[in-house]
Amino acid sequence: MTLNEFCQALEIEQASLQVWIDEGWLRIRSARERTGAPEDYFAAEDISDVDLARARLIRHLLDDMGVNTEGVGIILDLIDQVHGLRGALREAAGSLRSAD
Repeated sequence: MTLNEFCQALEIEQASLQVWIDEGWLRIRSARERTGAPEDYFAAEDISDVDLARARLIRHLLDDMGVNTEGVGIILDLIDQVHGLRGALREAAGSLRSAD
């Protein structure tokens, strides 16, 4: 999938996507980083369902909910923390089950 195709799927400009990546909101690892492919190319394995869902969330926050860029960063950090805590709780629960 090219950068252009990704942007078309999200209905955003390439400049917006670059800002999101620069801000650290999206962590897409491009094929260029892995293989030296053209700069605007993302291989299928580089873009996960999580990347697409996160990009859609960013777009929704910015466009539909009117959240400013600072707020988007805060919201995404909180979501990441919640996911991290859920993982830690799963591990702790698994350890407790194993101890029984």
